[in-house]
Amino acid sequence: MWKIIDKKKGPVYRQIMDQVMENIEKGQLNPGDRLPSERKLAQVFQSNRTTVVRALDELRDLGVIISQRGSGRYINQTQWGRYVVPRVNWRELFSQRYEQIDDEYERQMNAKKKQSDFLDLFSSEMSKELLPNVLFPAYSMKDIIEKEQQMTCFGYLPLIRKIKNYLMEKFLFDFSKTELLITSGGQQAIFLILQTILSNGDTIAVETPSFFYRLSLFRASGIRLYGVPMDKEGIDLNKLEVSIRKNKLKAVLVNPNFQNPTGKVMSQKRRKDLVTLCRKYQLPIIEDDVFSDLSFHTVERQKLSSIHSIDPENVLYIGSLSRVLGQTTKIGWIVGLRSFVTRLAKAQEVMEFSMSIFTQMVATTVFEESYDTKISTVREELYKKSLLLTEWAKEQQFFEVCPINGGYYAWITWNGKKLTREIAEEMIRLGIGIAPSFLFGEETNGLRVNFSRMNESQLPFFKTKMANLAQQLRE
Repeated sequence: MWKIIDKKKGPVYRQIMDQVMENIEKGQLNPGDRLPSERKLAQVFQSNRTTVVRALDELRDLGVIISQRGSGRYINQTQWGRYVVPRVNWRELFSQRYEQIDDEYERQMNAKKKQSDFLDLFSSEMSKELLPNVLFPAYSMKDIIEKEQQMTCFGYLPLIRKIKNYLMEKFLFDFSKTELLITSGGQQAIFLILQTILSNGDTIAVETPSFFYRLSLFRASGIRLYGVPMDKEGIDLNKLEVSIRKNKLKAVLVNPNFQNPTGKVMSQKRRKDLVTLCRKYQLPIIEDDVFSDLSFHTVERQKLSSIHSIDPENVLYIGSLSRVLGQTTKIGWIVGLRSFVTRLAKAQEVMEFSMSIFTQMVATTVFEESYDTKISTVREELYKKSLLLTEWAKEQQFFEVCPINGGYYAWITWNGKKLTREIAEEMIRLGIGIAPSFLFGEETNGLRVNFSRMNESQLPFFKTKMANLAQQLRE
């Protein structure tokens, strides 16, 4: 009646739901029948109990089963007639490429975040308290209609000019052969590029560990990722070249400044050597550079060129305001060879991915309101928060915090046992959210914390929970 779950066939909770439905349709489960306990089903399916609970909860929401406190779960008698006739299986019709990553860990995390005493160092967004206070002007419908005359397939012209001027002044960009395209955030920029230069089943190289493994957009576009390890200077080029030959890579995607999750900064020499290697194999480089504005050491940062500046004709550059303005203002951009970006712009129009004029007008005011000054204040606050972690690292002997030179993530490593999913889930129950390495495509001894979300008053709590974690990883 029940079959062991094959994890290769898709999300486990869906397979459990399908087995229950199949047994109802075959008459092996009848109205009013009591289901085995969650623990028993977990044993039969050889699955995590929390996954079984998720499947049963969804069946309850659909009206297939009912729960009776203290006595278990039963097949719903009043809704029985709905399930004895043939029906379209909408779950099966929905492509698995567009499923979210089936991660029970993140489900538990999201549930705990709602509690006021939970220390959320897991989330990918910067603390709202640090977001710069930008005053947005009021626009009338007449204003918007007039400004629509300045819209092109590349975006709102005043915004494009503002961003270009910023890139030329801060990063010495040269737009003589290149063009800039506005997108609705950095991730949408990546998705647009993948949709236009790659086909389903194509492969690209990324650094490992990498937050790119967390993005469902790669599954949605049918693109396969191959992780390439990093050393202290960035992506390992010897191993990258091996992967290029072995896996027939079509592109290289890197996050050179304050890499997520490790915080590493690619050296200037490694940037130039990466360009040389990719030229050799005629591979495009996609440079995801959304953290540049959050460098703590401006002088040091100026010594590093963007990879795009080294080779503007073969590198697609992605920037974004989303990291420093939050999810409410999702603005990103792509810079690349003019002929190619023109085709990207037309593709964006066909896909109807282009943004509304209003959002771009709002983003334009960001650069008109002393953007440099506001971001400088954000950097100062982030730097102060980073010191909380570096000082804690000096006080204890087990964990090591990798150098924090910018951004708002810290990568913590140790010598000891691996941080299993079970231990990480226990940390959630203890009231602290962290991002273990298994979420980033690599089973190393590492975890990411978003230090922008911790203040000095929460530091004692953090120290206590990390001491508890250290104890478990030593045993």
